[in-house]
Amino acid sequence: MRLDAVTAEIRPRSDWEAVDLGFAMVRRDFWRCFCGWWLAVLFPTLIAGWLLWDHPLVFLILFWWWKPAGSRMVLFEISRRLFGESPQWKSVWRQIPRVWFRRFFYRFVVARFSPWLPVTLAVEDLEGLRGKPYRQRCNQVVRRGEGAVMWLYFVADTAAAWLGLGLLAIVLMFIPEGQDGSWQLAKEMWDPESPLEIPLVILRTVVFCVILAISLADVFMTGAGFGIYINNRTWIEGWDVELGLRRLAQRLGKAATAAVLAIVLLGPPASVSAEEASDVIREVLADEAFEVHKVTRKIPVPKSGSWEWLADLLGVMESLGTVFLISLAGLALVLIGWMIWKFRHVFVFRRRGQPAEEEPRRGARVVMGMDVSPSSLPPDVPDAAWRLWQEGRRQEAMALLYRGAIAGAVESGRVGIEKSDTEGDCLRRVIDAGPAANPEYFRGLTDVWINMAYAGAKPTDGEVRTLCDSWPFGGRRGR
Repeated sequence: MRLDAVTAEIRPRSDWEAVDLGFAMVRRDFWRCFCGWWLAVLFPTLIAGWLLWDHPLVFLILFWWWKPAGSRMVLFEISRRLFGESPQWKSVWRQIPRVWFRRFFYRFVVARFSPWLPVTLAVEDLEGLRGKPYRQRCNQVVRRGEGAVMWLYFVADTAAAWLGLGLLAIVLMFIPEGQDGSWQLAKEMWDPESPLEIPLVILRTVVFCVILAISLADVFMTGAGFGIYINNRTWIEGWDVELGLRRLAQRLGKAATAAVLAIVLLGPPASVSAEEASDVIREVLADEAFEVHKVTRKIPVPKSGSWEWLADLLGVMESLGTVFLISLAGLALVLIGWMIWKFRHVFVFRRRGQPAEEEPRRGARVVMGMDVSPSSLPPDVPDAAWRLWQEGRRQEAMALLYRGAIAGAVESGRVGIEKSDTEGDCLRRVIDAGPAANPEYFRGLTDVWINMAYAGAKPTDGEVRTLCDSWPFGGRRGR
């Protein structure tokens, strides 16, 4: 793996940030991932569909069983592109037999029902480990993100079910009027007293929609698992530190080259003879600071049969007991003080009918990798953002406006924004906070920021000027 060629920011992330990284890698090359997924399973799907045409449920179970073959093709695509490679379709075709026949029994029988399969796919496919090293490596990379993986399974299955229903509704809507006779006949043949005896036409249509939904959900599930794998390796192996050191080495490379050239051109320093060096060493060692001092102490040995050692031991234990009791009392006092501070609202007495003051909610200081603390912002956020925009630094200008708006919403609107929140989460929290958080302004700014940051659609000067002029959070650091 070439860390210097990575196409994403390598840094320690939370579990859900790692999941979002995996989703982003899949979205970046979605059609390549989706086509590679279906290229891996298309041939067995067609064969099984033809043989099991009258048994669609059995066909659906088989399709679910071999879907890791498609997952490995998605992993092949996004892993190569993460490390700066662009795999050709020729290499994709060569990879298809490997995802099926390499370690077939282990992949499709032993490890098929592993809950960590989206994360551990990369251990075998990318690192090439087997046996005991493979198990040890899997134990390392699954120490983080267990909750996220379990939630991903639940969300992926739920999304596949709802997406399948949506596709089924689309199919029914696009059946031309007057040509749905077979579908109407199947519905009339469906006996309500035997709901499990579903007509084949309906069952085949439902299975087709569910299969397409499963493929879409699994593509993103594989990306999320790979994102967690990359994040775990970053935490374990310090990839971000290694990249930082490499960048530092590149910056210092020119200076080191200049220093070497200077030494070559100016010549080596004057040499010192061995006798002169020996004289200097002896002169230094003769100083008083290097004199060795020896102290001899006699330790009396107790006579046999004497119990003085027991009295000494009891004295030491008594002293240790006193220290332990004092420490225990201090710890108890600290614990009591902490409990009083934590539940201090219980001791606040208010007059009857007097409404309680709402305690301002504390928000995160870093959101989506951006520092939104008030101390990180300029005194006049909109003015500084407009100057950046006029200088042509458009991304920095919009980022400053967005950071300032988040800080302003947290400080003045009492919005509890978390570190792992996305743009949509921040907007939802601002809307829930009410008019104090200026939701209408935040909605417009969020739309402009998302279109510029992700779609590359730059706003006009007039739109940015309007956002700066209508800044609702005050002038001082977003407050």
